[in-house]
Amino acid sequence: MEKLEFVSTKKEKVFSVIREIKPTINFSILKTALRKKDIKVNNKKIADNIEVEIGDLITVYFSEKKEKEVEIIFEDENILIANKPRGMEVTKQDKAYLLSKCMEEIVGADACNRLDKNTEGIVVFAKNEIVKNVMFDVFKEHKIEKKYLAIVSGNIQKNGEILENYIKKEGNFAKICKKTDKNAKFSKMQYSVVCQKEDLFLIDIDLFTGRFHQIRAQLKNKNIFILGDEKYGDKDKNKKYHIKKQQLNCYYIKFLDLPKPLNYLSQKEFFANTKFDLSLFDKK
Repeated sequence: MEKLEFVSTKKEKVFSVIREIKPTINFSILKTALRKKDIKVNNKKIADNIEVEIGDLITVYFSEKKEKEVEIIFEDENILIANKPRGMEVTKQDKAYLLSKCMEEIVGADACNRLDKNTEGIVVFAKNEIVKNVMFDVFKEHKIEKKYLAIVSGNIQKNGEILENYIKKEGNFAKICKKTDKNAKFSKMQYSVVCQKEDLFLIDIDLFTGRFHQIRAQLKNKNIFILGDEKYGDKDKNKKYHIKKQQLNCYYIKFLDLPKPLNYLSQKEFFANTKFDLSLFDKK
């Protein structure tokens, strides 16, 4: 627990004056401190983000979130393969908060593929411009195999199934559409059931194309919902299990026949550690 104490030099909301003194404190930390009555003005506990006066004594007790660690799976002079934790952006373009660090900044290399902020798993990074261009073509031409694990509910076929659809991006959503629709892109994936626990299933997914929100949109189209997905998922099921982060993990990649200078990686497989376990989701 850290203590911050200072005299306000402005007449503003208490959150604002605190963040001027310590910009690394985000609003979620302050809201938590407020809820726990860990913010005082002139030695009196407050319950709201009140306006303070010049000369008021502000006291805050808080615990800042630790920086998420990034596990390095493989690294050489050309590429770096890392296991992305849930809740972290991959690229600088994706960053919603300037004070947070994305994976590119942490590993010091350029991302060759992306995962949604709340998806865990393997991300490949290029260490130089030549490799970056080669890897861009590798992903574009599907010279790589990718597998995911997901915890889902809904209309699961016990023997698995292949899903083939056309998808188009509308704003920040992926929508199943007709082949003739403008910007429609063919999407293909396959899933198999690993195990079942009551109304939840752990499924293994083979991804044959790489489209925006492909897995989540194609599963939803079959009335299958990833647990914790608040955009395409089942809100009632998320509430039942108290899960707000989507249970989706890219745990495996395999490079196929790669051109130089990455031909030495051809047929190489890489796995990410995952803790997906249905026993964690017993009925509450």
